[in-house]
Amino acid sequence: MSGALSPQLPLPFLVIAAAIAVLVALRFDLRYAVGMAFTAGLSASWVVLSLARPGGWLVFGVGVLFFGPMLLGWLLRQTGSLNLAFQVALLSMAVLLIGLFVVLPDPVGIWREQLELAWTSMAKAGLRIEGDREVIIAAWARTMWGGLAALSLGTVFGAVLLGRWWQSLLDTPGSFGVEYRQLRLGRAMGIATTLLFIVALLTDSALVASLAWVAFAALAFQGLAAAHRSKAVGRLDRGWLVAIYVLLIVLPVTSFVVLMLAIWGFADNWLRPRTRSA
Repeated sequence: MSGALSPQLPLPFLVIAAAIAVLVALRFDLRYAVGMAFTAGLSASWVVLSLARPGGWLVFGVGVLFFGPMLLGWLLRQTGSLNLAFQVALLSMAVLLIGLFVVLPDPVGIWREQLELAWTSMAKAGLRIEGDREVIIAAWARTMWGGLAALSLGTVFGAVLLGRWWQSLLDTPGSFGVEYRQLRLGRAMGIATTLLFIVALLTDSALVASLAWVAFAALAFQGLAAAHRSKAVGRLDRGWLVAIYVLLIVLPVTSFVVLMLAIWGFADNWLRPRTRSA
């Protein structure tokens, strides 16, 4: 299972593997969850090392993808609040992203060389992209950290959700759905997110744009929670909810569906009364 965490293998296996550590953190002592995450991390590291050169990024990535969900699972067990785990996951990813931009001398330039190599490889394979190469690569390089951070947030919190669902099936069936339908950023984080989007539109800051990607991913989670709530109260047919999940894995339309969910989540954060029960 842990070996499936290789970047060369499908993302769902990443979530499933990390969710096991979350389940252990929720049902047993934290030390067992640490052991599970450590063992899984070593296995995944061995797979990655067999495919690429070792580096500090390997340790960092393994730490985020394995120990991140486990720590959030422990927090969930201590507080009983899935929403708090959601907010902490978002804030933690934002802090990590800011740290990267502070530590790296040229965070955007790191991606430019890799993207140029990828562009050349695609051209040799007969895949051509219309437009100015330099402009497109510059735009991609500017958003790569944000896209990677958003994907990491989806993986980490997705593992928490899956682990919590498994635990609810074993201990308190039905409790997970109630908790997830209450998911929201809240007023303070909602205001910060709104200001972030405004600044991202008005400036050319790569850091702000990257943070906006992370906020965008978080809002998509809330939008999906809002869809579940609408289905629970009878405003959304079950078929539409199933269609949302199906379309989320159909690559040509995935980005559009996530955009719609993020817009729904943004509206839900402001329009849903705070005292309303899910």
